[in-house]
Amino acid sequence: MDVQVIIQVMLKLFFILILGFILNKVGILDTHTNIKISSLIAKVTAPLLIIASSLSASTDNRAQVLIILGAGFLMYIGFILFGKLVVTVCRFPKKDRPVYECMLVFSNNAFMGYPVLQSILGMGAVFYSSMLHFSFNIFAYTYAVLCFAKADNDNKQKLQWKKLVNPGFVLTIFAFIIFASGFRITGFVYDTIYMVGNVTAPLSMILLGSTLALYPLKESLLDWHCYAFSSVRLLVLPILSFAICKLLGVSDYMTSIVTITNGMPVAALIMMIANEHHSDTRLLIRNIVVSTALSVITIPIVVSLLLT
Repeated sequence: MDVQVIIQVMLKLFFILILGFILNKVGILDTHTNIKISSLIAKVTAPLLIIASSLSASTDNRAQVLIILGAGFLMYIGFILFGKLVVTVCRFPKKDRPVYECMLVFSNNAFMGYPVLQSILGMGAVFYSSMLHFSFNIFAYTYAVLCFAKADNDNKQKLQWKKLVNPGFVLTIFAFIIFASGFRITGFVYDTIYMVGNVTAPLSMILLGSTLALYPLKESLLDWHCYAFSSVRLLVLPILSFAICKLLGVSDYMTSIVTITNGMPVAALIMMIANEHHSDTRLLIRNIVVSTALSVITIPIVVSLLLT
């Protein structure tokens, strides 16, 4: 990978993020439009991007995709164990430990990960990433719910099994079926799917910028705990992922996908789940703000040091 190209890609995405921030500050975007854009990305553009990427991926690797699905599930189990180890060793306050565990497990591998992967590795990388992180939804609506219940001392929280069946989850399965069957869509139909899916990158970054504009930036940026946590989320995790991939003999291409996506900031979806369960989101908000801001710097560093 060319370091200069990576820096240019991140600068482009960063400037789009700044645009979203400005659009919110001048009143063009607000909380209501953010919700609508988020829904548009999650239910339409991102799933179509995954489908378009499945149509462009080589069907010679069908067995490999099954391995990736299984490896992804084990990876999330590993994240959970790693999270418990980190919060214990770092002696985070006990009441905050479940939230920190949750933030270590779930990264923004879709809204921010897809644009970065597509820009650096191409459309096919988005499909393989969606397979690798297929288990994200499973653990987000089970493990994350239990984490917030534990943090709030609420033993009555119920697992959200129904929410597992959401458009993104269903269309990811559909993309896998298309890939496994070898079915191909060509012509203007594919071009339409590709065109709509392709707006995911700029829309996601505009949404991130607009969302950050709603948060107390000063309070977040002055909290040193956020920087300590972000160093683990943005640097230790991708470096550890890279080392494990190399130890297991994973291909350079998949190693790049694993390393990049595991170096993403805290997932915004976790805050949405926390809100639904009336949890205290201040800790989450501060870490989302700081990790997202720092990722613009750390992603090029991680990619240039490990993957070039």
